[in-house]
Amino acid sequence: MKQFPRWLSRGVARLDYGLVLPLLARLPRWLARPLWILRGCINYAMDWDWRTLSLGHGYVREATQHAMAQLRLQAKEGTLPRRLTLRRFVCMSREEVEAARLTHLDRKTIQARITGLEPLLQARDRQQGVVLMTAHFDSLYVGLAALAEAGLTVNLMATRLTDDAMVPPAISRHFATKAVALNRLLAPGRVMHLEDSMRVFVSALRRGEIVVIACDGPSTSQDRAQPVEFLGARRLMASGPQFLAKAGHAPLALYTCQEGPGGHFTVEVTEPTSLEEGGLQRAYTALERHLLAHPWQWWAADLYRTYVAAEAKGA
Repeated sequence: MKQFPRWLSRGVARLDYGLVLPLLARLPRWLARPLWILRGCINYAMDWDWRTLSLGHGYVREATQHAMAQLRLQAKEGTLPRRLTLRRFVCMSREEVEAARLTHLDRKTIQARITGLEPLLQARDRQQGVVLMTAHFDSLYVGLAALAEAGLTVNLMATRLTDDAMVPPAISRHFATKAVALNRLLAPGRVMHLEDSMRVFVSALRRGEIVVIACDGPSTSQDRAQPVEFLGARRLMASGPQFLAKAGHAPLALYTCQEGPGGHFTVEVTEPTSLEEGGLQRAYTALERHLLAHPWQWWAADLYRTYVAAEAKGA
């Protein structure tokens, strides 16, 4: 496992997240694109990621390559895992530039085609909240601003993990700046932290609002997770979506946003479906379709090797 001296991690973070990302965010897209590709290639070569810079050792590249090898087999993808992993680092670089660009973004100017908007508007009109499950996949944040511009109240579940003392200050500031920008873009929705209270999310759902929660993490408790068929196995995934659906009496749907040529975005939201009608499984089936079609756009693919098989429960 590659170790990074603390002074190096902090120095790289200060240069990259403190100077390079803000600069790239201000450049025209045509000029920023080759630079974010170069940045992604450097991060791949050095195994740099905000988490590896925080922990002081590299692991994301190896874990991602393992995931890409597995996804490649399921998707019958001909590209080598190493190349898919490189493309993941480039995708992550672009996403971080897009996140830094949120500060200067006017949501009225977003060019997005939204599939599945009407059911969300109908749920809003009858004051029914919706749990929007998502993954760390392609352009996560821009699409949420597009949903807010379409008339929805969108709340994003976030974590205070990036404020930890282990995280270099430049990286913490990057995430804090992103949260401020998202609060402006999502208003009257907002970014809320799971560590503060889960009740605020349940209350938002009961008011007929949307709560967006990442669902590509593993279950932290085998007793609370409902098994789902996902990526070739019956797995115990994060239990947050089903908890919110039950507590908020809300259906579930999957949200993805992908960037196309020229800064045009495609937002896809599946049909909101209750837990009782198989909403959780439907969301993971849709997510699997996206991940197998574009594995390199899953910039949290390193999570794959942490997944728990349902058969292991009670073993």
